[in-house]
Amino acid sequence: MDGSDLTELLGLRHEILRAIVDKPRPRHELVDALSDSKSTVYKGLTQLAEAGLIERTDGGFTPTLFGVAALSRFESLADTAGYGDLLVDLPGDAVDPAALVGATVVRPDDSDAERHLEAVWDLLAGADRVRGIAPVVSPGYVDRFRAILDAGLDAELVLPAGVVETLRRDHGDALADVAERAALYETADPVPYGVIVTDGSPARMAIELREGALITGLITNETPAAAAWARETVDRYREGATPVEV
Repeated sequence: MDGSDLTELLGLRHEILRAIVDKPRPRHELVDALSDSKSTVYKGLTQLAEAGLIERTDGGFTPTLFGVAALSRFESLADTAGYGDLLVDLPGDAVDPAALVGATVVRPDDSDAERHLEAVWDLLAGADRVRGIAPVVSPGYVDRFRAILDAGLDAELVLPAGVVETLRRDHGDALADVAERAALYETADPVPYGVIVTDGSPARMAIELREGALITGLITNETPAAAAWARETVDRYREGATPVEV
């Protein structure tokens, strides 16, 4: 069986395989647990067994290591497809794919236009230290960020030079207040998306994606690979940045 055949089979029978991975069981219990018809379940079990993804034992059906690994990769691919529209406009090297494995996506919608921002505040509220880059800054959220800083958060942020200039011109007092509480830097490099990463166990990171001024989604993750990518990304922007003068 080649990769395309395996992908096609998992697309059809992944729910059956997931049920077996979650709990090895006999055929009649699988029929009861799944919404598919008996004939569909029976056919799926035959196909999965012939592919080497499951095996029949005295107690029923159990997954093979191949089955567990293949399902994990398939579900990861399916998860990525769920937020592919957020990534389609970014170049292929913009984000390490390892940073997306196991990620959670938060999207604003008509029922809650600020759901993604609440996820950011929750992430910051539970951290002792945060580092990040931001393509834009909304003056309306400065007060809330300042309150988190006053509660003890240690922060280091890199902002585009154009954003700093706008804040300096139109919101000088707010910029000065934040600069007293956090280490702010400005960069001449383009910043295509926002990244924040917290210290702690586990370290957590978030990627803020935008279409112009509109936030399209927030991708969060707390795997070591994701946190490592976020740190490296912030470090890269911080290297060429200069301290903000207010």
